[in-house]
Amino acid sequence: MKIFKKIIMGVTVGICAFSFTVNSAHAAKDDNSVNTPYGKLTSNAWRSPLTTSGNTYQFNYQTSAIYSGNKSVDWIKTTWEACASLRNSASMSIGISVDGASASSSSSWQNVCKSAYWQNSNGAKGAYSNRRNAVIKPRIDYKGSSVSIQNEAKVKIKGDARSWSINASV
Repeated sequence: MKIFKKIIMGVTVGICAFSFTVNSAHAAKDDNSVNTPYGKLTSNAWRSPLTTSGNTYQFNYQTSAIYSGNKSVDWIKTTWEACASLRNSASMSIGISVDGASASSSSSWQNVCKSAYWQNSNGAKGAYSNRRNAVIKPRIDYKGSSVSIQNEAKVKIKGDARSWSINASV
């Protein structure tokens, strides 16, 4: 009976470990919405799994702000921030022209973040980051499972001084 219990425990632990490995290899996505007096505002964030390329980790990400209502929009904005725990002057680029953030030369882990935004002021009801590629290097100075993407969706409706926002993160 003891041997049977040990075998079952071993199989259970193996299944749990396998399940974690499979799940961590999938893309992550989040979407949250808020109702305004004029319709719904949705914040979306999506991130691919990390892949290895030489001495780097890479991942793709995308964010958006979407207003679904029948009022005219003054502006709509998606503001995203990519973060990772880095050390020893490791860097993270997030695939935009004003790019990159680095840890200090310390061997202690530091939360390093870089943000950017896209705003439409042309009456559009959506703002999109487009799919971007982020690169972390070197791999050895990245703390596993620490990368995240946060997105704030924000909208201002014509004729109202207020704005509304909602966040999503992966």
